[in-house]
Amino acid sequence: MKEIVDRILKEEQAASRAIEKAKKDAEDIVARARKEAEESVRKTTIDAQDSARCKKTEAEKVFLSEKEKILGQVRAELVSMRQEKEKDIPGISGKVFSQIIDIGG
Repeated sequence: MKEIVDRILKEEQAASRAIEKAKKDAEDIVARARKEAEESVRKTTIDAQDSARCKKTEAEKVFLSEKEKILGQVRAELVSMRQEKEKDIPGISGKVFSQIIDIGG
C-alpha cells in the first residue's frame, strides 16, 4: 500500500514539474513573441517615418518647382507690362507737353 502511495506521490510530483515546465515554456514563448512584436513595431515606425520624410521632401521639391515656375511667369508678365508702358511714355509725354504749350501760349 505504501508503495502505491509513494508511486502516486512521485507521479504527482512529476506532473507538477511538467506543469511548471510547461508554464515556463509558455511564458518564454509569450516573452519572445512580445519582443518580436515590439521589434516589428519599432521597425515599422522607423520605416513609416523614413517614408514620411521622403514624401515630405518630394512634396517640398514639387512645391518649390511650381513656385519657381509661377514666379517666372509673373516676372515675364511684369517685364512685358513694363515694356508696354514704356512704349506709351513718349506719346503721353508729348501730349502733356502739348497741353502745357497750349496753356502757356
